Amino acid sequence: MRQFCLLLALASTVHAASVWPQFRGPAGQSTAATEALPAELDTARNLLWQTALPGGSSSPVIVGERAFLTGFADGKLVTLGVNLADGTIAWRHEITPDKLEAYMEKLGSPAASTCTTDGERVVSYFGSYGLSCFDLDGKALWAVKLPVAQSKDGFGTGTSPIIHDGLVYLLRDEVGPGNGLYAFDAKTGAQVWKRSREEFRVSFGSPVVWDGLLVALGDTRAKGYDLKTGEERWLIRGLSAYPCTSPTPGADGNLYIATWSPGGSADEPMPTFDALLKMMDKDGDGRISRAEMAPTPFKDFFDVNDKNKDGYWERSEWEGNLNWMKRGKNAVLAVKPGGRGDITETHVLWNSDKGAPYVASPLYYDGKLFMVRDGGFATLYDATTGKILYEKQRLGVPGDYYVSPTFMDNRIYLAATSGTLLVLDAKATDKPVVLSKLDLGDYLAASPAFAGGKIYIRTKEKLFAFGTK
Repeated sequence: MRQFCLLLALASTVHAASVWPQFRGPAGQSTAATEALPAELDTARNLLWQTALPGGSSSPVIVGERAFLTGFADGKLVTLGVNLADGTIAWRHEITPDKLEAYMEKLGSPAASTCTTDGERVVSYFGSYGLSCFDLDGKALWAVKLPVAQSKDGFGTGTSPIIHDGLVYLLRDEVGPGNGLYAFDAKTGAQVWKRSREEFRVSFGSPVVWDGLLVALGDTRAKGYDLKTGEERWLIRGLSAYPCTSPTPGADGNLYIATWSPGGSADEPMPTFDALLKMMDKDGDGRISRAEMAPTPFKDFFDVNDKNKDGYWERSEWEGNLNWMKRGKNAVLAVKPGGRGDITETHVLWNSDKGAPYVASPLYYDGKLFMVRDGGFATLYDATTGKILYEKQRLGVPGDYYVSPTFMDNRIYLAATSGTLLVLDAKATDKPVVLSKLDLGDYLAASPAFAGGKIYIRTKEKLFAFGTK
């Protein structure tokens, strides 16, 4: 525990000017000390300002008097600095990529990755370009161009870079030549090391620093790497095949991992191809066209599973996808520090598969582990024992949940992609208690940022600031 506290103290020194320096805030924990927040969020009573943004789903990071975000508009990749005082745009930098990465237009964005900062510089990342570094006033300092990301099945980029102790870390699990785990010098952009991740083809989360190592999830496994050299230190097996979450360092010194993907549990099986034919094959030709799929819940995933791009789902394509997903297991687990080698059996304190989230990363707070999954179902664990305090309890707002929950001021903040922000009572342990709901009227997949007693929430095309007027 003493080592962990020293690590947090070092992180707070490095990010002294950075209130919310990366995806999910300080240390990637989705929690931090702050002033008292408004009891309820209401656009009439405590909306301070709102600002139009180019479309995107990156979360805001905050340094000093500005927030930094990315966006995509008119074929250009945009990095923005926004003044916290009034929401005006302080600076804007645009890149026109040579080629745009494949992505799911309805669910993703070419501007999905959150910026990172060390308090002196801001680094943005786009799967269609690479890394760009700016000072806080928007002056370009360096850029590293990387191969266009080729995510498996064309979902698009989800990972975000982080900065720690002078190095920028970037995880790229993909099927293209840009695959790998990278470390760059934060001052110059020079590559310090690169570790091949050829055995990992899928992950959409971001790495975190924990127990003096860089931890990254990949399909069916998690690995810990030496921060200075990239040397692999440990491995955990038994995760899902399509991990979209990021690992969570707990204030208790342990690491919490939760992953879910379709087909990873016998309790939630994916339909067979014969079942799909019965549901959708109207002309009886033994395959499924785009038009036949249009009125079904599968319509947004047509291109993902049409591997040969002939305009049909065929048996071999669907069954190949099912076989990939069945490689993994849905899992919620706690990991203690100090491991080396394969630590699946030696350092996993407890393991479960109940309530595992798809996209929204798990939240540790006050000795508990909170998770939300699509459909609007919340689950709460005792983080020490793995005992379930409540499981898959309805929040009253259905739909997809991509926003990672955040703990602040005895409340949990989370949101559905439909645009509804929910605030829960974090002290409730027998069932979730919703304190307030706010419909922001726009697609919402970015996690909120907190600074100076204010909450900053980014929807697809707006940035909102809430606080006490």
